[in-house]
Amino acid sequence: MKLASSIQFTALLLAAVLHSNSQAQQSLPFGKKMPATAPALRDFVPPGWMVESQVSGDLNGDGLADIAAVLVEGKGATDDRQRGLIVLQANAGKGYSVLGSNSKLLQCQGCGGVKDGVNVAVKNGVLVVSQYSGSREYSVYTWRFRLDAASQRLQMIGIDEEEADGMVGKGSTVSTNLLTGQQISESYQYDEKRDRKVILSSKKGKVAKSMTLLEDAVGSQ
Repeated sequence: MKLASSIQFTALLLAAVLHSNSQAQQSLPFGKKMPATAPALRDFVPPGWMVESQVSGDLNGDGLADIAAVLVEGKGATDDRQRGLIVLQANAGKGYSVLGSNSKLLQCQGCGGVKDGVNVAVKNGVLVVSQYSGSREYSVYTWRFRLDAASQRLQMIGIDEEEADGMVGKGSTVSTNLLTGQQISESYQYDEKRDRKVILSSKKGKVAKSMTLLEDAVGSQ
């Protein structure tokens, strides 16, 4: 009985340490520790960074407006400044707390060429992050994250990739559902008269399921 109690205590202690380390990693994506709670987004922005864009939406189903913001380094030239992502959970009457953050997913500002850009949105409880790059030949990467009820962490549930030639209107897309492992690959031709994409071919496949957290996501740079 004593041995069992000792093992249980050790297991609980290890779980607490791992949880603490996980929280610390989540709080240090920009090299600075963020506050546990604070009244506004600006209180979570690390020194040397600024907000490039932000959106609000309910990510955990509590009816409160959470915040997702793209941060950019606020020093140096306009281009080549690192981008980061921070997501805050709204707490009733208690400001906000960090729901997730990442400084490895998004390309640096200006690194995407003529079409450089990042867009964030919250749709039906899902955080949608899109990144654009290129000029005549361009690419669009879209990542989708949803709050996992068990861990209360943002988990990547899908990735969409598009490669296209804007001059001839041809392109291809790959859409991957990371929860089911289903993947759909398509090629298309843009029809200017009807202002829509006409699917030329479509193929279904399977990939390994994944449970990547927002903090661990790495984008195409």
